Amino acid sequence: MLKKCLVIFLFPFLVNGQSAFITNYHPICDNVNNNTVIIVFSGTPPFSIVYAIDGVNQAIVLQIFDNPFDLPISIEGIYTIVSANDALNVIPNNDIDGSAIVEVFTSPTAVISSVSDTLSVFSPEVNYNTGNSIGNFNASSYQWIFGDGLLDSTANPIHQYPIDSDGLGVVGFYQDLLIVTDLNGCSDTAVNHIWVRDEYWIYIPNSFTPDNDNINDRLCIEYNGIREETFIFKIFNKQGDLMYQSQNPSELKCRINGGWDGKHIETNNDLPSDFYVSEIYFQDFEGWKHHEFGYVILVR
Repeated sequence: MLKKCLVIFLFPFLVNGQSAFITNYHPICDNVNNNTVIIVFSGTPPFSIVYAIDGVNQAIVLQIFDNPFDLPISIEGIYTIVSANDALNVIPNNDIDGSAIVEVFTSPTAVISSVSDTLSVFSPEVNYNTGNSIGNFNASSYQWIFGDGLLDSTANPIHQYPIDSDGLGVVGFYQDLLIVTDLNGCSDTAVNHIWVRDEYWIYIPNSFTPDNDNINDRLCIEYNGIREETFIFKIFNKQGDLMYQSQNPSELKCRINGGWDGKHIETNNDLPSDFYVSEIYFQDFEGWKHHEFGYVILVR
């Protein structure tokens, strides 16, 4: 159980001479390694001291040139100076004074929990919660620092990672931090890594009407996560003759009004309404090969 504490500082008034006393008390958290109390000297450096915790002498501290001196602390108790020397003499006991009550508070433990640390580009959103964090959190603060630079101070945020102009997540690794702080001012940090992974898909309609009415005039495609340099798309008639071919998927995109206009690859003449066979080959972003056949209906 944490105790309330009282700090009493006694400062000897000296015009000349030697002295040593402790000052600058503060409570400490058990997960912080650079806690100190300050000892202030008067005299000629270097100094040396013997200090006690709850009346038990600790190891002697020698060759102190810094004044004030930061004495590292990690143990709860009352800190006092037992004896002290400067470079010339022993400092008289009546010139050694001051005490500090050091209280150590148990720090919280931050825990990050999520359903998955791998997200699809189709839904780059994570639901975080801190339900397993340990500590006095009735009035604690939460600070989320997401890997995309955004911040949140809620306990259980829903965070969406960056998306591109097509509304798809930006592929990459994101390091997220959670800092929890309890009523005593003690804090802890947890780290979680999220991977937004790419996924491939490709859409090819099975019919089009190249009649120049600006509605479905071209056989166009949409896709994501393919290696464009591996792409081949072909259209054949029923006899197996090549009618159209493209190795540039970007020129076939529906969003730029691209695609095949229903003309013969060599003669550039309009082809008649009919069933045509499509063949497509590509590798997805992971290198897996896809080779598929289908059919397309050309309607005039």
